[in-house]
Amino acid sequence: MLEQLGLIVKLFLEPYDVVIVILSQKEHYHTDLAVYLRDRIYDQADALRKESPRIVLSHQLNIKGSWTITPLLPYLSNNFPTAKWFFFCMENIVIRLKKLLDVFEKFNASENIWIGNALFDQHPTIIHHFARSKIYRYPHIVTGFGMTSKLLKSLSQQISDSKGPKMDFSIDAPYEFARFVLKSTNVELTHVSEICIASVSHCATYPRFFDSCNSFISSRNVYFAVKTCAKHHVDRIPVIKNSWAKYKIHIGYFSDAADKNLREAYIVPNTTEGHCAKTYDILQRANIIMKKFKHDWLVISDDDTLFNIARLLHLLTCYNPKRLIAIGERYGFRMWDRHYGYEYLTGGAGIVLSAPLVREMLRSDVCNCPSATTPDDMYLFGLCLSRLGVQPVHSLMFHQARPVDYPVAYLVSQKPISFHKFWMVDPLKDIYDKWLAPKHKIVSNRIKPTYLAKHTEL
Repeated sequence: MLEQLGLIVKLFLEPYDVVIVILSQKEHYHTDLAVYLRDRIYDQADALRKESPRIVLSHQLNIKGSWTITPLLPYLSNNFPTAKWFFFCMENIVIRLKKLLDVFEKFNASENIWIGNALFDQHPTIIHHFARSKIYRYPHIVTGFGMTSKLLKSLSQQISDSKGPKMDFSIDAPYEFARFVLKSTNVELTHVSEICIASVSHCATYPRFFDSCNSFISSRNVYFAVKTCAKHHVDRIPVIKNSWAKYKIHIGYFSDAADKNLREAYIVPNTTEGHCAKTYDILQRANIIMKKFKHDWLVISDDDTLFNIARLLHLLTCYNPKRLIAIGERYGFRMWDRHYGYEYLTGGAGIVLSAPLVREMLRSDVCNCPSATTPDDMYLFGLCLSRLGVQPVHSLMFHQARPVDYPVAYLVSQKPISFHKFWMVDPLKDIYDKWLAPKHKIVSNRIKPTYLAKHTEL
């Protein structure tokens, strides 16, 4: 009747009309963050005297590959048929519920729409398979993104009809998801300024920077194993020694040849590809060293990987080294295949293993390399971990590529721990000094982190 009279009727969105999907992980630190976020959302709904949004913690669903987002869609479509909006986010985000509802109300929930903080590539990049740049807009995952129920159901139907994405490798889940949405529905991501990369008064969401947990960790608790070979002793090792390895850390270089200028070198067999046998040998050698010096953690890196040591040590304060833990940057191989697909930690970004996990990998036959040239990261830090029942921990602060391969907006919303590759860049000037070098002098053999503040902002 009101519409017939030419009056505009605004339908207010209730919190219960929204499903918030937290892309959580099973490791204790991450589940604690997810629960904290969930409880803060409940608190805000109570303050509004409204029924809370439905909240899903993805790790509780045990859906394989849920971090790639696509496998979640059929579950969400089937279990929340009355929802109007879905909001996907990671556990390290701040959500201002009232402002988020206000953002959703600006759009027609009966249309195919998805919104977020849009990123695009300035140029073709390896992590996106050198696709033409600036064509695909994809969501900045740490800020979250919203999607109407209509669009989600349409995508879910595509998956049910076996028309979901079936790429071999999952590298950047938000980018790959955006390509799936565009190809399936021809719907582009709408950029929304209220979904922010930093806290400003108008923001509905923004990411929380990582802060260390309430403990100390000494660099003496960590052993660094660098994979190298004779041909890179001159061009790569000096870069490492003049950057992150110049601090007081316990480090070994695992190479195929002795070098009088590399006193910390251990001789291991080398292969031109795969490197599974080489990395397994490193695990064996490192395990002996770790037992001798009572190290809690092993970090395995390539000879063209650069770190910020202080940030790495701060990160490790949040994990229990007595548990079976593997931390790094997560990739996936054929994640759409329920039987044979698996996730793994990519080697170039650097891989962190707890001492008990190193021992378990060596003790079990399931981690023996099928061949010397089997891809080491995919097998040892993927299939092997899966067979041991260990789910790798993903951290956005580890990077398989160079800074130039990522949008600047993506990098400035975090505190990077690592980058990989010296290709077509000055590794010290363009990578280490710009993104990883400490801004102040650090005491290298003992880092005193800032305690994780209790976040009270709603």
